[in-house]
Amino acid sequence: MSQLILCCVSVNLINEAFLDELKSFLISRNISIDHINHLTRPTLKALDLTLHFNGLSPDKIKFDLMDLSNKHQVDMALMPIDHSRKDKALIVFDMDSTLIQHEVIDEMALVHGIGEKVKLITERAMNGELNFDQSLRERVSLLKGLRREELDAIMLRLKLTPGVEKLINVLKSHGYKTAIVSGGFKYFAENFRKRLGMDYAFANDLEWDGDKLTGNVLGEIINGDTKARILGELAQKENLNLNQVIAVGDGANDLPMLAKAGLGIAFHAKEKVRREARHQVAHNPMTSILYFLGIPGDHFDEAE
Repeated sequence: MSQLILCCVSVNLINEAFLDELKSFLISRNISIDHINHLTRPTLKALDLTLHFNGLSPDKIKFDLMDLSNKHQVDMALMPIDHSRKDKALIVFDMDSTLIQHEVIDEMALVHGIGEKVKLITERAMNGELNFDQSLRERVSLLKGLRREELDAIMLRLKLTPGVEKLINVLKSHGYKTAIVSGGFKYFAENFRKRLGMDYAFANDLEWDGDKLTGNVLGEIINGDTKARILGELAQKENLNLNQVIAVGDGANDLPMLAKAGLGIAFHAKEKVRREARHQVAHNPMTSILYFLGIPGDHFDEAE
């Protein structure tokens, strides 16, 4: 594909220094700018540049664009110029550290008095250093005896990621289906599904003995491969092709579903995920995704 759209987004405004450096970089790679379209007016927070690659593979410039993105705090995504950019119809979110600002299992461990022990395991698992299934079972076993009322109290203090509510509301107004597919726990995923008016929630089920956790996980563990499979099943259920699906996540176990979706976005992700995912939002709120989909307007008013 010789022509693509480079979408650039920054809640802090896109300045001349960034544009000058970006233009110089593109010229040095023999990439021409055919058209520029502002997605926010009167302020310049998001724009589309229609680029002609003159034979160069877009993959060759990914890490150079990441360097520019980090330097100027501008998120960028190379999008198709055809109708498929605006043909998306399903968005699938990871929950922990994506849809919400917390790793729930770490919050549970904190209440249970084993916070640091579990947090270290969580960090290694999210960075892809540990087998996810094994690490989840190990962490859940340490939560044996945690009471149901303690989970209720944790739920009350969990905070959504800035921009999530607006993003979901805007996408729902455009007819999108919405889903949570999480390696976390069903109790929390279902609560957020209802709170946000989402269509689906999939997460791991904990075993109870009365009102206390047994330390066991019920059924199949939702790991990276399972997430990708569920994403495919949801697309099939909604009669969509995979190009019509967006996936958003931050951890190593999200990489399979980010790769499978038509638009996979690493959101404020671990370094391994940022380097492997095709697209990322690393510096701005969740509503940046609306610009990646070519939806104009000021979507940052609630998220800044």
